[in-house]
Amino acid sequence: MLALLVGASTFVGGLLAAPIDFAVPPPAKSALLLASDGRTQFATIRPPERRDIVPAKDIPQVMRRAIISAEDERFLEHKGVDPLATVRAAYRDLTGGRKQGGSTLTQQYVKNVYVGNDRTAIRKVKEAALAVRLENRLSKDQILTDYLNALYLGNGVYGVQAASRYYFGVDVKNLDLDLTPGRNKRRDPNLALARATMLAGIAPAPSAWNPVKDFATARVRQRYTLNQMIKIGFVTSSEASSAYTRKSAVIPVKEQPPELPTNAPEFADLMQAQLKGRFSGEKEDVLFRGGLRVRTTLDTDLQEAATRALREVIPDDSHPQGAVAAIDIRSGDVRAMTTLRRDPKTKTTEYKRNGLNLTTSAFRSTGSTIKPFTLAVALQQGHSLSERRYGPQCNHIPDPTEDDGYYDPCNAGDSESGTFSLRKALALSVNTIYIPLANEVGRTKIRDLMLKAGVKVDVDEQGKPKFSAAPKSFGLGTTAEVTPLSLANAYAMLVNHGVHTEPRFFSDIKATDNTASDASLKEFLPTVQRKRVLTPEVADEVTEAMEDVVTGGTGVAARQPFPVYGKTGTTNEARDAWFVGCARAPQYVCIATWMGYEDHRSMHDIAGVRGLVYGGTLPAKVFARTFEILREIQADRAARLSGRKPVMKASDEPSPSPTRRRRRVRATLAPAQASPAPAGTAQASPAPRPQQSSQPVPVIPSPGAGASP
Repeated sequence: MLALLVGASTFVGGLLAAPIDFAVPPPAKSALLLASDGRTQFATIRPPERRDIVPAKDIPQVMRRAIISAEDERFLEHKGVDPLATVRAAYRDLTGGRKQGGSTLTQQYVKNVYVGNDRTAIRKVKEAALAVRLENRLSKDQILTDYLNALYLGNGVYGVQAASRYYFGVDVKNLDLDLTPGRNKRRDPNLALARATMLAGIAPAPSAWNPVKDFATARVRQRYTLNQMIKIGFVTSSEASSAYTRKSAVIPVKEQPPELPTNAPEFADLMQAQLKGRFSGEKEDVLFRGGLRVRTTLDTDLQEAATRALREVIPDDSHPQGAVAAIDIRSGDVRAMTTLRRDPKTKTTEYKRNGLNLTTSAFRSTGSTIKPFTLAVALQQGHSLSERRYGPQCNHIPDPTEDDGYYDPCNAGDSESGTFSLRKALALSVNTIYIPLANEVGRTKIRDLMLKAGVKVDVDEQGKPKFSAAPKSFGLGTTAEVTPLSLANAYAMLVNHGVHTEPRFFSDIKATDNTASDASLKEFLPTVQRKRVLTPEVADEVTEAMEDVVTGGTGVAARQPFPVYGKTGTTNEARDAWFVGCARAPQYVCIATWMGYEDHRSMHDIAGVRGLVYGGTLPAKVFARTFEILREIQADRAARLSGRKPVMKASDEPSPSPTRRRRRVRATLAPAQASPAPAGTAQASPAPRPQQSSQPVPVIPSPGAGASP
């Protein structure tokens, strides 16, 4: 009696409290990714589900009849609840027979949209109550249309329109359209019947029975639906047999909406991972319901410039892979990232969506780009930039791990031996001074400084960094295998007067409708994390020394009209080549350029390149060319805004013949190797040290949202 009373009360309450507006849930909306200017859209993040709503007129009769036959053959007769089906299902449950659902299509729609899928008696009573209320408010045709628009059909697709596109590559209104080559897109009723019954058959268990997951079971369910349609009188046996024989027509094509074109695919993929990580679980609804507009840190001009520069300097399939990452030295905002990955099988060079992002996932040895951190530790311990040391052509360092008991590193050229100050030795990248210096000041201290500065290294199975300070060759970057973006971030700490800022990829989120307030979205924004790693005095001395690398050292190929603070790096046999360059006003950016082969082979035998490859050749050229192209882009925009005609650039000239093009490429690749200045040569005057602040925050003011370097 108590159960009956509770059930009756719930039923009546459900009838009285039923929502007035029964409607299909709106489809999820893609999140829009905007550049740092807050206006330029460069990519979207699609929701994991695909839901398309179509009007009743676009759902063919064969689809309606198929779903009725498969799910609720008495749909046109009952009033929301089918007592006969309910009693039959209960009897089979009690007698141990084959389980059979007793819910009507109307009840299933109510369950999917309103009451959920909890297996309780109370839920079933509420479901029945709402189904009766719904039948009293809407016509059968409206209910069936809403049901077909809300129905889940596996593989993240909701509604027969999305399912038809995914499984068959046609709109649901074109289920009868034959796209077989050579048939001129003819209409075929049997084709529509085959496709409709395939979709209807998998409806009870779409995750398990869909044709992608289990084609054999999906065919069994298709046959069941066809037999039901014969039983009800919707089709003849001959029509059903002809439809079932169209096996090739129901093999899923798994069509996906095309990705929108973007000049920053790596950044778009990284943003997708970032946002899905923050909007995880139940919060995912916030990401895809409000049509969010996400203001990222991407500078589209710098992105275009870096992308073009990398492909101009190393254009051929036989050339190595490359990566460029740029970060704002004040705010940690990631301004650009681009990769050039050679696929030996397909010969493709463009980044594939959700592929390997070399700027964030390629861990490669730093080579001599580790030396500024060695210098920083030395300055912390009381050494000075003017301290002079002798660097022979080769060292002879005791090392029990070597076969003969000695480690014998050498300089890259004869002119690099002699007596140099620590400042000059950094500019000329004298190995035989900086390797002993690293051993003297403490390799562990250098490693710890780099980690605090933000370098990201690979980890082992236990999650521990693969960054050992044990090798005597540590001063040349042995075991210091880092990502390009993190190395740019670490250099930004040096140029930002010793303050490290964690990289940031987006700065603001807004909703285009009222599903979420701007205040509620603040919790999803990244916090700016800063910490002082070095004193301003030490960081600025290292930065001053890095300017000499570009004005008269190994990085002269990267020189610009403004001061550049950088360092070159090359590993044994040129398996990795780096140039990291930074600029203060007005750019405020650090750019790391890496190139090498994925299989770690030498780059000294690159076809079409005269001379050897070092960090000061091709990587430095990529850096320089990036800023050349950036100036061209900005000049063109200024000319257009003022109404002037843009000045013709080399890239605007008519395309040369293949022979001329090859000669031009080889000329571009020919390294302009600078001869190191001999010992004792006057050095360029260092940049004046900025006024220091007593506050433990960056001296360089953080830019406003969307500021460009």
